[in-house]
Amino acid sequence: MAAEELKAKIINLIDENTFQWRKAAFYSDPTVSEIMAKLYERWEKSGREGRPIDYASLEELEVLAEKAEKYAFMDDETARAVTFTRMSGDREDRGENSLVAFMRALLGRKRKKT
Repeated sequence: MAAEELKAKIINLIDENTFQWRKAAFYSDPTVSEIMAKLYERWEKSGREGRPIDYASLEELEVLAEKAEKYAFMDDETARAVTFTRMSGDREDRGENSLVAFMRALLGRKRKKT
């Protein structure tokens, strides 16, 4: 699939999705958060021209589209549970939940050592 088609698919499945918990689950996904942090950094360095998604590689778009498919049709209760679990920090595979990590990266703040 071409880059523009992938962008349209991601926007349609996630950004235009009326179910807010599905959006939250998508954006709190560790892989999505990592990619989005990179995209926001590229977008900022380019003077905020266009949209952050415009700075994604084809590979990044493919990953985001695959994740969008996963979350766009998830039932609302599951999406809410996934999001709350990530936000509560109850994740052993990462020292910090991905939403907080994404926000820290976006704001340029370092994680405090504990």
